[in-house]
Amino acid sequence: MKRAFLLLIFINLLVSLARAGKADSCFYLQVDLANRWILRGTAYSEAPVVQPSIGFANERMNISVWGSYPIERRAYSEIDFIPEYQLTTKLSLGFVDYFAINDSIGAKHGFFDMNRKTTMHMLVVCFVYQPILKVPLSIQYSLWFWGADRKAMTNEQNFSSYVEIKYEKDYGKAKATVFTGMTLWEGFYASCAAVVNAGIGLSKPITLGNRISIPAKIEFILNP
Repeated sequence: MKRAFLLLIFINLLVSLARAGKADSCFYLQVDLANRWILRGTAYSEAPVVQPSIGFANERMNISVWGSYPIERRAYSEIDFIPEYQLTTKLSLGFVDYFAINDSIGAKHGFFDMNRKTTMHMLVVCFVYQPILKVPLSIQYSLWFWGADRKAMTNEQNFSSYVEIKYEKDYGKAKATVFTGMTLWEGFYASCAAVVNAGIGLSKPITLGNRISIPAKIEFILNP
């Protein structure tokens, strides 16, 4: 019931925002396809994945629901609820409710289980800071502070942390990205403070005729 109530609040908030939206506000629907899914140096699927999202965005706020579903049996699936807010021109704040499961026959999903010691939900707070507005460099910090990010023996929270530095540069219609990320202490990402994510990426729209443009992205990622 608690979870259903929270979902109802989320839907009502989207409707309210739509009514109050200005010309620069919009609903959006997106579906991404990837040959595999790697997040912060961790591989979640070695098979192709479908990743749909739906949300509402304006100049200061973005509220969305995002999912990932693999094209294989008994693999990792996820649905996230994500509100984000631009606090200042340099700093944004976000919260994420991760819900991740092994999608196999007989698996107990427990979507409405909100007991901290047994839930599969994970709550995350995330900050993104851009020190110099004219330089496309950003620093992200996130902390898993509640839920399934637990120690196996004691059920205590790991409070897993992640810090990422990213630099993006536009070259005409293409965009090049260089990034590296680390965890600050023992937790989900590593058994101690360590660099866990480093890579480069390139994105560019592929045009088909005069009316169709498909955004494409390729990344090379290492986990040292």
